[in-house]
Amino acid sequence: RPGVSIWKFSVERWQFTLVVFALLIALGAYAFNAIPRQEDPSFPIPGTSVIVVFPGADPADVERLAVRPIEDAIAELDDVNDIRSTAEDGLGVIRVEFDWSSDPEKKYDEVVREVNALRGSLPAEIREVILRKTNPALVNIVQYALVGDTVDPRELRRVAEDLEEAIETVPGIRRADRWAFPEPEVRVALDLPRMAALGIDLATAIAAVEGEGASVPGGAVEVGPRRYNVKTTGDYESLDEVADTVVASRPAGVVRLRDIADVRWATEETLYLGRYNGRRAAFVTANMKEGENIFDVQAALDRRIERFERDLPEDMELVLGFEQARNVSERLRRLGIDFLIAIGLVSLTLLPLGLRAAGIVMVA
Repeated sequence: RPGVSIWKFSVERWQFTLVVFALLIALGAYAFNAIPRQEDPSFPIPGTSVIVVFPGADPADVERLAVRPIEDAIAELDDVNDIRSTAEDGLGVIRVEFDWSSDPEKKYDEVVREVNALRGSLPAEIREVILRKTNPALVNIVQYALVGDTVDPRELRRVAEDLEEAIETVPGIRRADRWAFPEPEVRVALDLPRMAALGIDLATAIAAVEGEGASVPGGAVEVGPRRYNVKTTGDYESLDEVADTVVASRPAGVVRLRDIADVRWATEETLYLGRYNGRRAAFVTANMKEGENIFDVQAALDRRIERFERDLPEDMELVLGFEQARNVSERLRRLGIDFLIAIGLVSLTLLPLGLRAAGIVMVA
C-alpha cells in the first residue's frame, strides 16, 4: 500500500523477518550441499569432430579421398561457422563449429546423418569413422593402472576388461575405457613348401579360415505350426578349433590347418607402450555423467575398486594414477578460505558501526 515501507514492515514484524532469513539460510545450505561438483563446467557446445581412420594412406590421400568429401557434405548444413581439418598418415580429423544460437543436439544429428549418407561412397579401406560431440564434461575423472611386469598380455587384457565393466556399472559413471595394451590375435604361419606339395594355394587356406570363423544366420525352418530359426556355427572359441579347420580333402585324408601351418597366440603390432613409474601397465579411465557430484561418484568407485582388488591376480597390482576429486576438493578448500577472508574484511569495515549493526549486515 502507499506509505508502507518494506524496511518498516521488516522491523515491526521482526518475527516474520527472522523466519524469512532462516528459510534463506536453509535454502543456501541445501544448495551448497546439492549443487553438482566437478572440475570442468558443463555446458552445451554446438560442435562435432569427425575422425577418419584410414590405415596405409598418406596425408595427401587422406585429404583427397576422405577429408574433402566430408567437408563438402558438412559445409552444406545451416549455421556452420568454421570447419578445420587435419590430415596425417592414416588419420583425418574434421572439426566443425556451428553458430552458438543453434541446438547442439540437433546439429550433431545432422552431421551424423550427412556422414552416414556419405559412408558408402568413401573408400572401402577406411577402417572406422568416429563422431564425437564437443563437450567439456567428457573428461576423465579417474585413471587406474594395472601394473604387472611379467603378466601375460592376454591376462592383462582380460583383467582390464573386467575392471572396465566393473567401473561402468558404478552409479554416475558415463563411460570407461581401457588403454595401452596390444590386442591378442591368432597368428597363422603357413608352410608354403608343404602347401605346394599338397596342391593347396594361399587363397584356399584363407577362405577356409574365414568361412569357419563366420557366424551367418541360416534362415528359418517351419515344422507344422512351429517356426525355428537356424544359425550356422561360427566364431572360433579356442586355438585348437582354429588348428582343426579343414582346408582341403585329399585321397590320403582331409588336410587341416595344423598340417600346413603353425597356429599360435600372438599380439597385434605394438604402436605404443604403457608404463606407470617405469613399470609395464595397462590403464582404465572413466568419465562422469553431467549433473553428478564427483565426491559421491568417487566414493562409489572406491567401494567398487576395493571389492575388485580382492580377486586380482598375485602378479598384478592396481594403482590409482589420477583422481579429479582431489583437485575439486582442493579448489573448494581454497574457495572456503577466500570466502572467510572476504567475511573478515567486511566485518572489519563494519565494526565501527557497532557489534549489533555489523552482525545484522554480516548475516544478511
